[in-house]
Amino acid sequence: MSLLIRLDFVLATALLVVAPLLLLAASLRRPAVRRRLLAYWRASSLLMITVYLMIDGRPVAFVAGNAALVLIPLALYRGDALAVAGRYALGEGAVGTWFRRWRTVATGFCGASLLLTLPALQCVAEGNGPSALCATWLQPPQELHRALHPSLDPSTLGTAAMGALLLYGAYLGASGIRVVSAAPKR
Repeated sequence: MSLLIRLDFVLATALLVVAPLLLLAASLRRPAVRRRLLAYWRASSLLMITVYLMIDGRPVAFVAGNAALVLIPLALYRGDALAVAGRYALGEGAVGTWFRRWRTVATGFCGASLLLTLPALQCVAEGNGPSALCATWLQPPQELHRALHPSLDPSTLGTAAMGALLLYGAYLGASGIRVVSAAPKR
C-alpha cells in the first residue's frame, strides 16, 4: 500500500501540477483554454491546502483531498462560477487538443485516486492517534515538509492551511450561490 500511496503523490504532482502549468504557459494566446485552466487551478488549489493540512496531520485533510478529487473533473468539464466551460469552445489547435487529452487523463487519475483514498476517510474519525494506514498517507507530505520548509513548524503550516480551507469554503459557497442565482428561471 505504501508504494501505491507514493505513486499517487508522484503522479498527482506530474499530472495535476506540472502538466497544467505547461498547458497554462502554452495557452497564453488561447483564451478558451486559459479560462478552463484557471477554473482548474481554482479547484485544484484545494489539493495544495490538503497537502499542508497533512503536513500537520490534521484529519480534515482526508475530506479536503477527496473533495478536491471530485471538484477537479467538474471544473475541467463544467468550469466554475467564474468561467463556465460551455461558453467557450476550445478550438482545434494543438493547445486545445493537448488540453482535451490531459483533461481525460487527469479525470481518470482523479477517479482512480479517489478510489484509492476513500478507505483513508476512516482517518477523520480516529481519536487515538493515526493508524498505520493514516500514517502511510501522511508520510509523503511530511517528507515534502522536510524538503521545502525544514525551518517551519508543521503546526504553523497546518494553521495557515486551516485558514486557507476556510477561505476556500467561503469561495465555494459564494460560487454555489452565484451559479444558482445565474441559472435560468423556469
